[in-house]
Amino acid sequence: MVYICFVKKTLIIFLVFPFFGFTQINFSNQNSFDIVTWNVEWFPKQGIVTVDSVKEIIEVIDAEIIALQEINSVSEFNNLISKLDLYNGFSTNNSNLNLAYVYKKNLNIDSIYTILNSENYVFAGRLPLVLEMNYQGEDYVIINNHFKCCGDGILDLSDSSDEETRRYNAISLLKNYIDVNFSNRNVVIVGDLNDLIEENNHNVFTTIINDSLNYLFADKFIPFQNSDDWSYPSWPSHLDHIIINQLLFDNLTNIYQDVQTIRVDNYIGSFQLYDNMISDHLPVGINLFYNPTLINEFNFKKGENKFYNVFGQLIKPKKNILMIEIDDNGCVKKKVVLD
Repeated sequence: MVYICFVKKTLIIFLVFPFFGFTQINFSNQNSFDIVTWNVEWFPKQGIVTVDSVKEIIEVIDAEIIALQEINSVSEFNNLISKLDLYNGFSTNNSNLNLAYVYKKNLNIDSIYTILNSENYVFAGRLPLVLEMNYQGEDYVIINNHFKCCGDGILDLSDSSDEETRRYNAISLLKNYIDVNFSNRNVVIVGDLNDLIEENNHNVFTTIINDSLNYLFADKFIPFQNSDDWSYPSWPSHLDHIIINQLLFDNLTNIYQDVQTIRVDNYIGSFQLYDNMISDHLPVGINLFYNPTLINEFNFKKGENKFYNVFGQLIKPKKNILMIEIDDNGCVKKKVVLD
């Protein structure tokens, strides 16, 4: 239930939990390594209301890793972690806009640390936060970022203080660091990178885009979808990105399906309510599939049908993609469910 009062043109929101609508969010997959990036805007924006809302969303999204930006209160972040039975957390504590990770307790986390520490100005005081871990026998390096905001949209490489130049330098430094230190590791770059990947001119991400053999903006199709699915609806624009390196290319079975803006605002009632209560950014997530279940590994229950993608990986039924449906008698059908 939501109660709304207008006092001197200030919107005050009182909420009674739980948010039963969040149970409709369908993001995580049992056969994938699920990672989310989420700018939670000056967390907690509305105090305990925000903390409890974010807790509920994290539990329903059910990702293995959630990279957060804009942690304003580390103590309230720690309060959030204490409320999450299945998750641990880590936050930097050197500014009013800290980076953080929320990660499942059953994960094997090796270390969390910042890099490029001499480039504080380029990264606007928010140094890239690295999480190293092992998952399903594979080593992963996840790098959480929050690049400098704002600017006039024009990249002026002759001006080191230009906002676009700082973002250009940030991604270039990050790419070079990965090339030197993590060339043989599975790398995922996430965060509020504060710029557009679809720009033809003045694109700050050219060092990544021009090295398409080794790097991929996994969310590169989102800007060409409905603007409601962009991560920063109030502009509107898509600013929150996920980049993977070549070693993970094969872990995406369908880039249109496996990378998405998670529309948690729909389950609160509207983006305005979500913005007032939680953030002006929406989370963006990726499903990286691993150790695929092969079609010949049935183990069906009586009356059970299973669905597989064209790679032989077990999936939940989805619309607008080719699926292979197998029933408990071994009958195989090709199937496409259209909107």
